[in-house]
Amino acid sequence: MQESIEANLKERDVGKRENGEVFEMKVALQLGRSLSELRDVAASSSRKGKDNEEFGSKLF
Repeated sequence: MQESIEANLKERDVGKRENGEVFEMKVALQLGRSLSELRDVAASSSRKGKDNEEFGSKLF
């Protein structure tokens, strides 16, 4: 999953990138979370200035 996310973010050709909303939904489904849960975890982590590892551990 990490490789898929990184590849999508690094893709320079906008036409080859996955649609942001579709990609977000796909990640939520792969994690067994609802889209609102995924967004809530991301928002709370960014507000508190938590690092990526802590954010990742909350997702799983």
